[in-house]
Amino acid sequence: MSKRLLRVAVPAVALALALTACGSKQVGGGSAGSTGGSGGGKQPTVAFVPKLVGIPYFEAMKAGGDEAAKKLGVKFLYQGDTTADAAKQAEIVNSLIQQKVDVLAVAPNDPSAIAPILKRAADAGIKVMTTDTDAPDSVREVFVNQAESDAVGQATAEALAQQMGGKGKWAIVSSGPTAANLNSWIKVEKEYIAKKYPQMKLVDVKYAGEDQAAATQLTKDLVSANPDLKGVIGQSSTTAPGVAQAITDLKLIGKVYSAGVATPKPMASYIKSGAQAKVVLWDAKNLGYLTVWAGQQLAQGKQLQASNDVGDPVGTVTFDPATKNLLLGKPITFTKDNVDQYNF
Repeated sequence: MSKRLLRVAVPAVALALALTACGSKQVGGGSAGSTGGSGGGKQPTVAFVPKLVGIPYFEAMKAGGDEAAKKLGVKFLYQGDTTADAAKQAEIVNSLIQQKVDVLAVAPNDPSAIAPILKRAADAGIKVMTTDTDAPDSVREVFVNQAESDAVGQATAEALAQQMGGKGKWAIVSSGPTAANLNSWIKVEKEYIAKKYPQMKLVDVKYAGEDQAAATQLTKDLVSANPDLKGVIGQSSTTAPGVAQAITDLKLIGKVYSAGVATPKPMASYIKSGAQAKVVLWDAKNLGYLTVWAGQQLAQGKQLQASNDVGDPVGTVTFDPATKNLLLGKPITFTKDNVDQYNF
């Protein structure tokens, strides 16, 4: 979140440099039959490149990936930059191509920018996936989807609307403007609220990047510009706590309501105080587990079925061959009644 998160367009020059970094080197091998999976007699290597490292959401995915790797007999690599920079992400992906990993899973910061690099990986014989955030116009064979966009957007919209009593001004503080998953949720939230809660008025959508402090300031600015603002959605795991912190700092708990998309453990204090009483997500650890499981299937040349029994802790998941979506399941709404049940 992604998710899991920079979503800004990559300058053409920066991306060109990232692409050139390995363009002069010969890249090959890395197919399941040559270096991994049952055909090669070795552990397949599944590499996951998140949007950035060091935030609770992707660390939870890493924990799930580590668990799956140990249980399934897979070598798991987790590599990312500390900033959600699409050009830096491209450099890391290029490095993994040179290492000839068997499977490459990416949560792209910029789906359009990553597409040609994923093509290079596929041309090198590497199985290519996306997870948390999709790059639908790329050559990826599977998108490990945490939850359907409609389900996430509707759950988040409903979480805010219920607190607001279905009326009043509301706003959104998101991360980067190019984030495909966040934008899909925003679209659903706008449509859902406009149809079901016509007395709610959206005043603005702001973008804080992956900067929690920026999200806090943007929320304060929104309140200043709209003294009668009644609700704010924090659209990602970095902006959700920023929104909640602003409401706390301004002593507006119970006057300005918020909902968000974030991991439950870092949000627990805000959920209990009422600064962000409802937070929507999914089990990010299970998403990491499912990513590695799907990578193993690709490495071994197995076809995903309409229904797939992954086993504990994930259970049964569905696959849509038309969209290539491997769906983890439905989102979870965390409240003060259940937040302590989740340790991520």
